[in-house]
Amino acid sequence: MARISKAVARRSGLSWAKKQGIRRLGQMRYMVRMQAPRLFPKAGETAFWRLNSRFDDLYQLGADRKPDIWLANDWTALPIARRLAREHGAVLVYDTHELAADEYTERLRWRLLHRPVTVAVERECMKEAALVTCVSDGIADRLQELYRLRKRPLVIRNTPTYQEMPFRPTGERIEVLYHGIVSPGRGLEECIHSVAAWRPEFSLTIRGPSSEEYKARLENAIVSAGVAERVKLVPPVAMVDLVREANAFDVGLFALPDHSRHNRFALPNKFFEYTMAGLALCVSDLPEMARLVKEHELGVLFSGMDPAVIAAAINSLDRASIDRYKRLSLEAARQLNWQKESETLVSLCAKLVGANRKT
Repeated sequence: MARISKAVARRSGLSWAKKQGIRRLGQMRYMVRMQAPRLFPKAGETAFWRLNSRFDDLYQLGADRKPDIWLANDWTALPIARRLAREHGAVLVYDTHELAADEYTERLRWRLLHRPVTVAVERECMKEAALVTCVSDGIADRLQELYRLRKRPLVIRNTPTYQEMPFRPTGERIEVLYHGIVSPGRGLEECIHSVAAWRPEFSLTIRGPSSEEYKARLENAIVSAGVAERVKLVPPVAMVDLVREANAFDVGLFALPDHSRHNRFALPNKFFEYTMAGLALCVSDLPEMARLVKEHELGVLFSGMDPAVIAAAINSLDRASIDRYKRLSLEAARQLNWQKESETLVSLCAKLVGANRKT
């Protein structure tokens, strides 16, 4: 690499050492820009607009539109929506989507370089939001504590539109499903390694979009675990078909590491999709998911990421208990759906728009 870099430098008329010096200077400037919000919170938004050229493109797309509400979904849309709302006198609503301030706290580089900007952007922009929403009580409490909000964020769970699904009795084979993004940090390797200890009637399907590199990693894990006959990696289906396709399975599986507040307070859409599809749930014993599993008797919980623990949870299920949980999931789905969840949000937004028009 050094020989190639020196050759390129010679062709461009710069010495290799000077090229390296320029590169290091650029890195130092980047680090200073990303650290500045620790001392000067308003520098967060300046840093934000330099993170990605598409942010300005998105602003330009919205500049000619004049809606009543600009709703920012996730922190990366918040300064864009605030700027547009200011210019047009519209209402700003912020849906935090994830717990952005703690999203990757298990990564040192992210904590040092990216968290200061994220926190500064949220702190400054949320002051102007007429309404802040999030997907779980844990996130709501954390946001109120972190940013000293006068009003606790409104919890609007990320539920699918209600679809009536049939009850499908568990057959001879018990089919376990993971669906969602197929990427590191979602416990998929641990789940694969746990399959070797599952009772023989269980099998696992992993469905979702993945990079070729990570797919190859999972394929290697399947072979090394000796479970090639019992684990399948299949392509994603369209979002509108997720629930219907999941209904063909028996158990919805999700193993999430408890390495950050972001994960601890997670209440992912797959949780509600599994429920809507009428599956028994087998998920990590994290506060937000566990609360609903217990309240509605949706399935079983497991603590930690040890494959043996995951296997024990799966093996605790039999056809009778799975069928019972499946029926209870279908019943719970009548409450855990977007038609129910959106009622409060729509009503509040309508009131905010009405009040804004009077001013």
